[in-house]
Amino acid sequence: MTTPPPDRTITDESLGVFVREWQLLLDGERLDFSFYSLTLELDGRNIALLLDTADPAEARRLLPRLRRAVENRAALKQRAVEAVVHAFTEDPPTTDELTEAHADLLLDTIAADGDDEIVLHLTDSCGKHFLDGYWPAVRFTTQDTVLEVTVEA
Repeated sequence: MTTPPPDRTITDESLGVFVREWQLLLDGERLDFSFYSLTLELDGRNIALLLDTADPAEARRLLPRLRRAVENRAALKQRAVEAVVHAFTEDPPTTDELTEAHADLLLDTIAADGDDEIVLHLTDSCGKHFLDGYWPAVRFTTQDTVLEVTVEA
């Protein structure tokens, strides 16, 4: 994609410029993405930030919520990893299992949606916990408590 027109960008003073991108298909048709995105280097990793809406006014409304999640990402990631481990083990996890999961499950994406919820997508860095092409996602309420753990593809 070339430089996006100004009507497809949203600038946040602390996070940067979010873009609503598009892709040209082989037949020449343009596929507009339904979200605004930005990639930042945080904690030594490239993390995707998403505003899960195509409406620029709604995207701007979601910015404070996303900004707060980025600021609290370490605590959210810790809760997300522990929620994933608890969701996919039958017995209470051991300290070693939790330590391994914290090392192996890395933050990949932080998304804010229209319900003011935050979703953290994690990457299985070693491939031992999830099948290739699948990753855990943890949805947080507006109070940053875990609402749901899912596996996405």
